[in-house]
Amino acid sequence: MKIGFLGPEGTFCEEACNIYTKKLEQKGELIPYGTLYDLLHAVEKGKLSEAVVPIENSIEGTVSIVTDTLAKGVDLMIVQEVILPVTHNLIARKAVRLSEVTDVISHPQALDQCASFLRKKLPGAKLHFSHSTAEAVNQLAHSLGPQIFPHKKNCVFAAIGTASAARLYGLKILARDINARDNQTRFVVLSKKLHKSTGRDKTSIVVSMRRDMPGGLFSVLAEFADRKINLTKIESRPSKKALGDYYFFIDLEGHIKDKTVTDALKNVKKKTGFYKFLGSYPRK
Repeated sequence: MKIGFLGPEGTFCEEACNIYTKKLEQKGELIPYGTLYDLLHAVEKGKLSEAVVPIENSIEGTVSIVTDTLAKGVDLMIVQEVILPVTHNLIARKAVRLSEVTDVISHPQALDQCASFLRKKLPGAKLHFSHSTAEAVNQLAHSLGPQIFPHKKNCVFAAIGTASAARLYGLKILARDINARDNQTRFVVLSKKLHKSTGRDKTSIVVSMRRDMPGGLFSVLAEFADRKINLTKIESRPSKKALGDYYFFIDLEGHIKDKTVTDALKNVKKKTGFYKFLGSYPRK
């Protein structure tokens, strides 16, 4: 069983993947991918059985490439979710001191989540983006500095990443737990197979309204309210088709095999211009 995650080794995604695979009856082969796009499409094409991807952070919100691709790019279903507390660290080579750091590299969301620390402790540092926190630490360990930025002769780089990535590449932690408090990321496991009902489930869908239907969203939400189905999330995302046109991502309690949920979703499908089922899975 091949399970993909956003690599390289040392990412929070790998950590979430390890938490998930410990619960599996069969052993899984973990395979790192360089981008979320490639990871999602690898499951779509059958190269992977499943993939573990971040979908939402408590501070920065939705991971848009994942939700947007689930809506229109691939036909995959959520089969599990993993909630992972996130702790970021400032990592450097062993001889470097905090006062010497001129440049910081990491994933854009990690940089945003650590913005307060960076403003206070490294206000003049230049920020650089990487595909993942682990990639940033990998670059720092192997090649980052004047070789990559020849015009910056005296630059001293640090990376934001996990403690496990620092250990993996033999680097030191300059500052621990530098992100905003109560920082959690929700990861989901994606597959082509529907998860069976457990009696304590959640269902995810994405819909868009017909343009000529006033009160469309209200009408859709009434289908759940009338059946006393609790919604745990509703979020809008631009459809990228026209200004003012949105997708609505909805999470609700229950499994698609439950009669009340089945009836509600049948009516929702009739009332919307676009409807897509994104999976039923055990609720945390």
